[in-house]
Amino acid sequence: FALVVCAPAGAAVLQGTARLSPVTRVVELLESLSKKVEEEAKQEEDLFETFVCWAKSIISQKTASNVDAESRSATLTTYVADLESGKIEVTSERADLTKEIEEVTGEIAAASLLRDKEKADFEEAKAEMQKAVDALAAAVRVLGVATKDAKKGVLLATKSRVSFGFAAFAADAAALNQAVDLGDKVLTQADAFFLRRVLTGEVPKPDQKKLNRKATFKMNYKERSGNIQGVLAKLLQEFKSNLAQAKAKETDAVALYKKLMEAKGAEKKSAEDALAKMEKEKGARELSKAEAKDELTALTAQVKNDKKYIAQVQTSLAEKKQEWKD
Repeated sequence: FALVVCAPAGAAVLQGTARLSPVTRVVELLESLSKKVEEEAKQEEDLFETFVCWAKSIISQKTASNVDAESRSATLTTYVADLESGKIEVTSERADLTKEIEEVTGEIAAASLLRDKEKADFEEAKAEMQKAVDALAAAVRVLGVATKDAKKGVLLATKSRVSFGFAAFAADAAALNQAVDLGDKVLTQADAFFLRRVLTGEVPKPDQKKLNRKATFKMNYKERSGNIQGVLAKLLQEFKSNLAQAKAKETDAVALYKKLMEAKGAEKKSAEDALAKMEKEKGARELSKAEAKDELTALTAQVKNDKKYIAQVQTSLAEKKQEWKD
């Protein structure tokens, strides 16, 4: 049953095909081929235009990058030449060392000025203290002569003995006058007046009644003279001690100054040696120069390869255009 049903349908198809003439079939085939040719031509045109666009873009891009690379190469070439000639520096070492040397030189100058002032102050103080020591020593020496024959160091002398004593110590006149001035500063007014009379020879005329009197005068005189000698001796030791301390302080100051000058001198010399060698700058310069040369080499190779590639693309483009024309 099924075969019977299907047979008529197959026969109908064969009959429809059989109705197409050979001419019709040829026409349909030609139309199909024409359409296919047009499509392929359109595809080839699209491919050609795409290639032309790509080639022009590549040539433009490579040409522009080569211009930049050549400009950069020129800059690097100048930079390397400047590095080799020392025209430019890549670190602040020179400026830093120069500043350090200036600062150390300034510190040395300031320390020298201070030392000069300290020395001048010391010499002035030393001279004053030495004068005081000489004055007090002379006073003590003269008082020793004046009280040579007195009991218990009493400052009692006749006019002739004092005059003789001052004639013997005429060379100490200036020192004795200074001792009198010191006495004015450290003694009571009465004791200072008494010392001035003894050391300058201004001795009052002897009063026999007072000399022979068993009164308190001699005791007061005796006590006063002893007190004065004690004060002068103590003052002399103080001045000697102060002078010794000042000398010791000056010695320490000189030693400290020498030590400071040695340290600052070594610091300055080290900076000057470093400035002469410029090792940090040289190392950094060599590194910078090497990097610049490496980049220059890479850029040169890049430009060379890109120019070669541009030439290849240009040749291919010309061939494609010629083929398209043909």
